[in-house]
Amino acid sequence: MTDLSQYIPTESPIVSAIYAAYKQRGDAEPIRGYLGASIIGHSCSRYLWFTFRTCVKENYPGRIYRLFETGDLEEIRLAKDLRDIGCTVHEVNPETGQQFEVAALGGHFSGHMDGCALGIPTAEKTWHVTEFKTHKDKSFAKLKKEGVQKSKPQHWAQCQCYMRASGMQRALYLAVNKDDDSLYSERIHFDSSEADVLMERAERIIKATDPPERISDRSDWWECRFCDAHDLCHGSGESALPIPAVNCRQCCHATPMMDGIARWACEKHGRSLSMHDQASACDDHLVLPGLIGFAEPTNYGKDLEGNDYIEFTNAGGAKEEWIHGRYRGHYNGACQYTTNELRTLPISALTNPLVESAKELLNAEATGYSADDILTRYPEEDSRIAWEGTIHGVGLAWRKLYPGENLATLTPIATNDGFEYKAAEFEGGRVVIVQTGNVRQGAQIREGVG
Repeated sequence: MTDLSQYIPTESPIVSAIYAAYKQRGDAEPIRGYLGASIIGHSCSRYLWFTFRTCVKENYPGRIYRLFETGDLEEIRLAKDLRDIGCTVHEVNPETGQQFEVAALGGHFSGHMDGCALGIPTAEKTWHVTEFKTHKDKSFAKLKKEGVQKSKPQHWAQCQCYMRASGMQRALYLAVNKDDDSLYSERIHFDSSEADVLMERAERIIKATDPPERISDRSDWWECRFCDAHDLCHGSGESALPIPAVNCRQCCHATPMMDGIARWACEKHGRSLSMHDQASACDDHLVLPGLIGFAEPTNYGKDLEGNDYIEFTNAGGAKEEWIHGRYRGHYNGACQYTTNELRTLPISALTNPLVESAKELLNAEATGYSADDILTRYPEEDSRIAWEGTIHGVGLAWRKLYPGENLATLTPIATNDGFEYKAAEFEGGRVVIVQTGNVRQGAQIREGVG
């Protein structure tokens, strides 16, 4: 039976509305356009490569987005604390009025410092990079016991990159315990050799056309299990290509240029790619083979229309073949799938004779399997869309539409678990649809009109 309880908030309508607002704002933030200094110390180079190629976008609830804002607000307070003890603190660059930004490797590696300070007790004449962090009690205790480098290697690496880029030889790491408001400070010394290693790592990731090796080939490895790139990395997603959106950075034709302005170039069309261009990937998009975690590229060439294609063979079991490219029909004895189709179709569909026959007959993209039962009986075009919004807003919307009813306590008369969606039908011809996949996320309340 379909369980919608995880999508129905148990908080008050006020709290739910606040979280929904944070969720809407947070999800609207664009994917970072560079490899960040804040994550270069991450344990998995493959994850960093996926991030740089815009293959990963975290899916946080509204409460977590609000927690991030709490961390930003704490930075203001910590800077004030330093001023109160006589330090000179710059939170923004006096010359630009903007946050201090450091960039390297053609602008493709970048970061934003919390600030810099002078007059730090015990080292009053030395300018320090300032890095402000918040911790839970357990993390804070580990930090006090082991220090930044051992307990928070990503934070330590971040400080090293900022010192290398700014020329400062020291960083002040100032942390607060969110549970009891206690503070911890540590002066971090610049390590030029370690900073060089980090920059070399960043350069390898930026220039690589194939993802680095997995940190583990076990999909249940503790560092892999909850990773945002898990399904893509291990080829175990609901869709063949579980990425948040198609972007030029995932394409064989796109190359990061090292001319200092974070530029990307398209070799297929002989032009530079703006951020808007990258997010509006063209029909010639050809996925980097390393993004297909369940199959190996076995051939490449040009199809009947002169477009590039890559032939893949699924790993393990029967050696099934399929082709990725722009051409929508059959070529060389196999069905060809576009990038958009790879995002929407499950792996099994790529060698499914019914899907292949439909594509050949209609000469059209396959956008997923037909929804069954509930969605067939309540199609969008023949239903009234009573409400549409974020997943976490469906409970509040139901109470507004049907006063006196709590969706969480109602028993559906029919349910469906489909590909990247869940649906539940309730008495009175009312249906809740929750889109759960990478392609589309949100919820609807439909009412039958027949």
